Parts: sequence; C-alpha cells; structure tokens
Amino acid sequence: MRHAAETCPYYSRAWQELGLDARGLTSAADLQKWPMIDRDLIRAHRFEMRSTAPGLELMAKTTGGSSGVPLEFDLDSDSLARRHAAWHRGYSWAGAGPGSRQWHLWGQVGRPSRLRRLKDVLYYRLYRRKLTNSYDTSAESVSRYLKEINRWRPQAIVAYTNPLYDLARGLEERGLRPYSPNSIVVGAEKLHDFQREVIERVFQAPVFETYGSREFMLIGGECEQHAGLHLTHEDLLVEIVDDEGQPTPVGREGNVVITDLTNYGMPFIRYQNGDRAIAGSEPCPCGRGLPLLKKVVGRQLDVLETPDGRRVPGEFFPHLIKDFPAVRRFQVVQEDRWTIRLLVVVDDRWNTEIRDLLAEQIHDTTGYAVEVEISVVDEIPLTPAGKRQVVVRRMPPAPPAPREGQVRRQPLPPRDFTAEVGAADHPLAEYSKTPAG
Repeated sequence: MRHAAETCPYYSRAWQELGLDARGLTSAADLQKWPMIDRDLIRAHRFEMRSTAPGLELMAKTTGGSSGVPLEFDLDSDSLARRHAAWHRGYSWAGAGPGSRQWHLWGQVGRPSRLRRLKDVLYYRLYRRKLTNSYDTSAESVSRYLKEINRWRPQAIVAYTNPLYDLARGLEERGLRPYSPNSIVVGAEKLHDFQREVIERVFQAPVFETYGSREFMLIGGECEQHAGLHLTHEDLLVEIVDDEGQPTPVGREGNVVITDLTNYGMPFIRYQNGDRAIAGSEPCPCGRGLPLLKKVVGRQLDVLETPDGRRVPGEFFPHLIKDFPAVRRFQVVQEDRWTIRLLVVVDDRWNTEIRDLLAEQIHDTTGYAVEVEISVVDEIPLTPAGKRQVVVRRMPPAPPAPREGQVRRQPLPPRDFTAEVGAADHPLAEYSKTPAG
C-alpha cells in the first residue's frame, strides 16, 4: 500500500483526495476505508496505475473477455513467478501437479504462428499434457474426445466446466465408458452440484473445483476434503462484501474484492472483479490453515431484475433447466426489466408442452410482471475465451441506495500527465518502451 501511494500516480492522487494515508494501516480491517476499483476504472487509469519505481520488469496481460470486454493490465516478473507457484500447488492438491499425465479440454483462441505452435508442442510434451480445444461442441466431438482420453490414459483431466459436463452427458446418453483418471480439475466456469455429480458418475473420479482469473491466476482451489476453496492467502487478500461495501455476515453471499499483495508493477488494490461468493468460517479438516471460500456463486451481472423488484440469480437457470433433458444448451438474455429471453438448443424431444412448462416454472420465480420469451436456435455462441456465458445482461444494475450519511464518490477522470510535464520527462516514459506498451 505504501509502495502504491508513493510510486503509482493514480493511487497517490486518489487517496490524497480522500485523505487516506497508507502509513496508518495497522490491520486488514483498516483496508475497508479504502475505495474499491473495478474494470472500468482500470481501463480509464491503467497507465497511471503502473508503478514508476525503477527496476520493475512489466509484462502486459489481457483477460479473455468473458463478460464481453477484455481487460488489459500489467504485472511484474516476480509476481508472475509467485502465481505459477500458487497454481502448481493448488493443482497438486487435486493430483494434477507438474509432471502428471494430463488431458486438457481448454479454450484455444486465435491462430498462433508456426513458431508459437512449435513452442506449444514442446511445452506440452515436457509437461506431459495433451491439449484439446473446447471450442468444438459438435456431436461428433464426443467420440473423438473418448478416443483421445482412452488412448492418452491421463492421471488427471483438466477442463472448462461446461464442455466437460456436456461431454459427460454425451457419453452417458450413448452408454460409453471413458478411461477413469485419478482426478478431475475444473475451472474457468462455475461448477454446479448437479454437474459435479454427473461428471463424477461418468468418469468415476473425484472432481476438484478451482477458482481463478487472468488477473490473479489461481485464487482458490479444493483439496481432498472438498470442504471449500483454499484461498492463495500468501499472495491475495480476498474480501466478501455486500452491495454497500460492508463485510458480509458468515454464510451470506456477497461481492468478491481482491487485493494482490505481490504485483508491485501495477497494484490491484480492493479490486471488485464482478464475482459473487460466500466466505467460509470453519477451518478445513485437512489442516492446511488457509482460509476458505465456502462457495463461488457466479457473476454479479448474472443477477436479473424484474419490474416488481425481484432479483433472480443467474444460477437459478442451470438448476431449473437440468430437469429438461430436451434442452442441450441455453442462454438467458436480458436487455430491459420487462423481458427475459431464453435461447435454447434442443433435440427431437422438444415440443410445445415442454416449452410451456419451462416458461411456467420460470414465471414461478420471476413473477408475471416480466415477459419470458423462449426461442429455439441452432447454436449458442461462446465468448472469445471459449466459455459459455449462461446469462447475458445488457442493462446496468440498479445502484443500491446510499446509507444514511454516506457520500457516493465519483471515479476520478483520466489525467494526462504528458500535458503537464512533457513527454520526455513523463514519469512513465521508460515503460512506454517495454512490451507492456
């Protein structure tokens, strides 16, 4: 915090204007006085958030854009090394540590150069990994994936949650039995209990949920006790707060706010990443001592709103539609509070009776002040990162009412330092020559 205040122009200016002094911090609870940041603020102030401290090697990174708009940010090389260590440790709890034989069903984006493809082939051979693109969701892919798994005989399967769930359903419907690995690691998308049940039943192996993001890599992961997600507490401070920024009571769902303790190149301080989770209160029986997330619920923007004031969590829909086997894939779209559109990919069991029953059960939760439109489509598009966006909400959330005496602060406007000091004397000039841009 002192490093950010002294070397990051944005934090220095923003905190001074709020009368905040990082030298006065004595506990993690004191951090609640500091403002939160989000993606929009980072997009507006990215270059001002970089540290001007000498000797930091910055690397530019970009998120996959699961929410529709990618985020560009920076980190230093030491922070990257710590992230890799946390990743390997968390995956090792699940039996997928470095050197274990793995089959990956993961998103592959773009068309890499020939040199890049060659480097990837060498990398995966050294790590004993077989990578398969999760973008292919055709019916024919089930048989191909089965052959790959049975031929590769992996010790661990690492996969996006939804493509692996689709594969498990496809195998079970065809009566096919795949090779059983020692463990299965899923991530990148929310894992629901019914999905875990199907995957474990088909592959006859325990499923380990992980929670991570491009901004921080592994935020948390399950151990063999499956009592929650162990947080990477040495590197990250994770808070769960309500819509007014206050810590949530034990067992109550809230917004995820993360402070990165190791990225000195571009500090993330109280970053609200748009996810919803429930903090754990009981220690894990494994004895590792790391705090737990009891449950990752989903995206904050997955919550739908109706004209009569109801808030419907996005996870309602997977739990409902799992009981409609004629629906192969789906997506919920809300552009205003009066209409919810449900796009469905269906098989030959679909009919008007099923459609009407589905609409009726949705109305049981949303109420009848909102119209439910169900449309049959050929395919549901994936995000640029190869993930399936269950809920697409294109309207802004209603802001929470301010508490009594609370002043709602507006984000600082972008500041052009070059107009004040000149480009040559710009405090960030040396970083303009780095790969970070």
